[in-house]
Amino acid sequence: MATIIGAGFASGQEIIQFFSIYYKGGFLGIILAGGLFSIIGYIVLSKVYTDRIRSYDEFLFPMMGYFLGRVMEFIVMLFMACVMSVMTAGLGNILMDITGLDYRVCVIIGVAVCLIAILTNIKGIVMLSSVISPVLIAGIVFVGCYILVSKDTSVFNISNKFSVITNNWVFSAILYVSYNTILSTVLLTGMLPYLKSRKVSAWGGVVGGGMLGVTALILNSALYLFYPHSITSEIPVLGIIQNNSRLLSQIYSGVLILAMFISTVTSGYCLADRISKKLKLNYKLVAVILCAMTIPLTSLGFSNLISTLYPVFGYLGLFMVFVILFQHVRGLFSNKYSRG
Repeated sequence: MATIIGAGFASGQEIIQFFSIYYKGGFLGIILAGGLFSIIGYIVLSKVYTDRIRSYDEFLFPMMGYFLGRVMEFIVMLFMACVMSVMTAGLGNILMDITGLDYRVCVIIGVAVCLIAILTNIKGIVMLSSVISPVLIAGIVFVGCYILVSKDTSVFNISNKFSVITNNWVFSAILYVSYNTILSTVLLTGMLPYLKSRKVSAWGGVVGGGMLGVTALILNSALYLFYPHSITSEIPVLGIIQNNSRLLSQIYSGVLILAMFISTVTSGYCLADRISKKLKLNYKLVAVILCAMTIPLTSLGFSNLISTLYPVFGYLGLFMVFVILFQHVRGLFSNKYSRG
């Protein structure tokens, strides 16, 4: 959940661009996405527990074969680098608004803090996710409910600033799940030490996907109330509550910082772990180099990157989603016939 609820989700950008633009269809899209997240989470974590998978390679290559596995591996690593850069840029923007410091200085501060967390490796990432996830969920749900209760605004009218990513809410929801599956699968395949039973692994995926769906529904409901001038900012949710409550906007700024922080840390950890193992380099050295390389890339726009890069990786990640579902269904049929 912490991997998926990043800055794009918490800011409202992803919700608007993948769901809200389809009006009522967006709500159906969120329900579909939540269901798919639950199914994929259940399949991946159950397979990790049953097959005692300890790394992404052990999950990816038996499922896809060597050539396609290498192609998907490259896509995964490229996406992790993009997520790391996008979230670092967002973190710099929020820190600049709060502190008044120069943007570059804020980016460097953000990168330094994220690097410290990345250096804690998987144990630190799991601990951070366990602590931050409930805070993110609570913050998003509270702010969403506050907007719904306190604001009496009628029709939601999308500005031309938001282009339609696909022609329908069904495919948009699938794309949303697809690109999020790229990064979350990398993290889930390293979770074996924390899966104490098959029940834990199964319910971890199902409940995680369900909670993502519920949180997205609340956020979309809040955004659905507002006219274009309220939702065309870089950070739509913050733009809405700044007009209503200064205190709440400051609190939600903290929620966004946590969201961007955990997204940067998880993507940075996954990428550093992959590169260090593949090239047999020191993990800490790779982490430092990667964090340094993100700094010049943060000049790219936050919302523009979400609307352009994420759909591209959504299309690229469709194959992974298809293979995960296909292999699971094939396994169910083979088990059925072998018992017969």
